Amino acid sequence: MNETAETASQELDLKRILMILKKGWRLVLVVAVLGMAVGFCFSKWLIAPQYASSTMLVVNAANTQNTATTITNDQLTTAQELVNTYSVILESDTVLDQVISDLNLNTDANALSKRITVEGVNQTQVLKITVRDENPQMSKNIANDIARVAPDIIIKTVKAGSVEVVSAAKLELKPVFPNIALFSAGGLLIGFIGAFIVILVRDLLDNSFDSDQDVEDRLGISVIGVIPIINTKE
Repeated sequence: MNETAETASQELDLKRILMILKKGWRLVLVVAVLGMAVGFCFSKWLIAPQYASSTMLVVNAANTQNTATTITNDQLTTAQELVNTYSVILESDTVLDQVISDLNLNTDANALSKRITVEGVNQTQVLKITVRDENPQMSKNIANDIARVAPDIIIKTVKAGSVEVVSAAKLELKPVFPNIALFSAGGLLIGFIGAFIVILVRDLLDNSFDSDQDVEDRLGISVIGVIPIINTKE
């Protein structure tokens, strides 16, 4: 019995929500479209686009070039372990201060490190350095300069292993942020939810009845009679 009453209550609540949405669909549609437009304009013209360039380095277990044609499992394991160590060094003040000096950047190592991502590629010997900047050319220059100064600093600091450039950073003219489509969809969703909350609250605060069906739906009682409004002339 309780389950039946609960199911009926849920159906009534869903029915009421659909009725509220049906009554205010024009407002929801307008606000949702406006939200999408705001999201598009905000991401298109008010947020400075950011570009990303990446360079990749390979980590070797030996600190000199190995003339052997094969690599042992121990050397491969050691190189993979060095990837984590080298990642920390590549984002250190020692490397970044040198890059700032080389490129005459108007920033400090701490701020620059926030624009740099260093990560191992699929648990291999390869390190990927990605730099984000509002200037695509600067993003490329910073990534390539890190790759240039890092090997000497790593050898002097760690005194184990070595790194070599696998691929240099290229000029990327397609921004990685913001995602205009994502911002537009987010604005659409926020507008829809916001408008729906407004009409829902407005309906909950409205104690008037517009029709016989309103009385039955909201009070759960049947209407047995209606008193008409008669306009009389004085």
